Amino acid sequence: MMTINACLDCNRSFSLDEEYFLNVLTILSESPTLKARTELGGSIYKSRLRSDKLYNRLLNSLVNGEDGRTYFRPETERLRKIIEKYAFGLYYWKYKKVAPLNLFKCVGFYPFQVEETRPAEIFILIHNERFQAKKWTHIQEDVFSYIVVRDWSRNNKLTMIFHMHNTAWAVIEIPYPRGKITSNAQLKLFN
Repeated sequence: MMTINACLDCNRSFSLDEEYFLNVLTILSESPTLKARTELGGSIYKSRLRSDKLYNRLLNSLVNGEDGRTYFRPETERLRKIIEKYAFGLYYWKYKKVAPLNLFKCVGFYPFQVEETRPAEIFILIHNERFQAKKWTHIQEDVFSYIVVRDWSRNNKLTMIFHMHNTAWAVIEIPYPRGKITSNAQLKLFN
């Protein structure tokens, strides 16, 4: 797995949100890998047993729609925070540069199984002019992949797109890499 150095306080400040994020992905997913984690003894099963507060937050995210169906409405701010943290880490991994975390802006989270909400322009971004798929970087096959593209619909802003557990896409505006290369000793999450 990819890792980057981070101070203990920064790393710990995200742990509850990461646990929540993984639980949300599991709820939204049809992935056998993620579903296995909810079974007796799995990591998601254990996290829900360990934390009544987490389990209750997930239950409270279930809302009744006007159509009589039940919908899951996650805490989007918590999802955004983790997606931007992952983009920050991948940015450092790819460019060996650090930019302030506030320059990473999650502009979309699109679950696959719920309802098709991914905008057409996102599909276009991941294809070249012959409509052939561009090359993604696969961190772990069928678990996590990403691509960096220029988004013509947002004034050519540099955009990172995640494909997570065959469950959701996330779209994040990221800064253009400029300046000198950053050493591991200089890496701070909140600079």
